Amino acid sequence: GAAIESYYRSALNALLNARLTGVRAELFPNMHVQVPIRVLYINGFKGLRSLIERTVNPDEYANPTAVRLTAAVAPGIAMTPVSSVLEACNAGHKNPEPLYRRSMRGVLPRGAREIIFGIGLNQLSDYFEERLMPICDNNQVAANAAGSLSAGVIAGYLSHVPHNLSTYKLMEPHRSYADLYRMFVDKSVPSAVDSAVHGWSPRIRNFTRAAFATLFPRGVSIRTAQIVGSFMILNGTITFLQRVEQKKIEQAVNGTVAQ
Repeated sequence: GAAIESYYRSALNALLNARLTGVRAELFPNMHVQVPIRVLYINGFKGLRSLIERTVNPDEYANPTAVRLTAAVAPGIAMTPVSSVLEACNAGHKNPEPLYRRSMRGVLPRGAREIIFGIGLNQLSDYFEERLMPICDNNQVAANAAGSLSAGVIAGYLSHVPHNLSTYKLMEPHRSYADLYRMFVDKSVPSAVDSAVHGWSPRIRNFTRAAFATLFPRGVSIRTAQIVGSFMILNGTITFLQRVEQKKIEQAVNGTVAQ
C-alpha cells in the first residue's frame, strides 16, 4: 500500500509544487529513493503509534492530558527527517543542492505539517470511522473510506500553509521565512480581493490579505486531494489486510473445532 501510495503522492506533490511556484517538474523523480523512504515513513507513523499505545499509559502520569498530546504529536516529529528526504526528491529542478542538504531546508514548518498529518492518519481517521460506522450500516470498508476522507480533508486544509512555507524554503533556501510568507500571500490573494482592499489603510489591507491567504491558500484543493487519497489508500490497505488476517484466524478456529 505504501509503495503504491508513494507514486500517487509524488505526482500530486509535483503538481502542487508547479501550482505554488509556476515551474513544472517531473512527476516521478528519484523513485528509487522515494519508494523505500515512503514505506519507512508510513510504517514509522503506524509503528510508533502502536508502540506508544502498548508502552505508555497516560493515566499513570500526573498530567495525562499532556502525555496524550505528546503521544499524538511524537510520530510526526520523529518522521519529519524522513519526510524531508521525500520533499527534497521533488525539488531538484529548483534547488541544485545535494539531496541530503536540501532535505534540511524548510524543516520547521515541515515539522508542523507532519504533526498534523500524523494526527490525521492515526487519530482523526479512527475517530471519524467509529462515528460514521452506524451511518455506513456497520460496513467497515465504507466507514474506513468515509473516515479517511473526513480526516484527510481536515488534515489537508490545516497542514497546507506549513506545507507551502516548507516548499518555498526548499525551493529558495536563501530567502527568509518572512519574505517567503509575503510571497505566499501575494500568490494566494486573487486580483479581485486586491482591488477590493486597494483603498484601505495599509495595516488593515495587509491584515486582510494575510488572513485571506491563510484561510484560502493557493493550491489547497490539490494538497487536500493528496492527503485524502493517501489516507484512503493506506487505511484501506490496512483494513483489507486486517480482514484477511481475521478470516484466516476464523478458519483456523473453525477447523480446530471441527476436529
